[in-house]
Amino acid sequence: MTGKMCPVVVIALLFFAAGAVVLADPPTVSIQQQAELIPGLGIMVHVVVNCGDGQTDGTIDVGARQGDYASENIDTVPDAGTRQEISVFIFGPTFAPGAGQATATVFCGALLAGLDAGRTINIVEP
Repeated sequence: MTGKMCPVVVIALLFFAAGAVVLADPPTVSIQQQAELIPGLGIMVHVVVNCGDGQTDGTIDVGARQGDYASENIDTVPDAGTRQEISVFIFGPTFAPGAGQATATVFCGALLAGLDAGRTINIVEP
């Protein structure tokens, strides 16, 4: 009887494991692929933030790098309990059109809630 139960148990475990992946919470922070260049000043990096249910203020730290130059900015996210796209200005007079990398960290209230690290961004002129 035990030999016949083993395949059933394995199938049940796989079914529930797959369901857990499908039903996982959406990411709390996600850097968008395109950033806008503000010539001579820096770039605007677009980030989707979602701290989940409830009214929560958040804090976001976004950094960007292109070549040897890197910079970051910390900003507040009012009412981060709902999904929203925000734009964060990153100072950098040497940013130019082309590829770069960005990292974003979001805190929901006082808790670290999400990280999107090493995302490739495309810096474009408006």
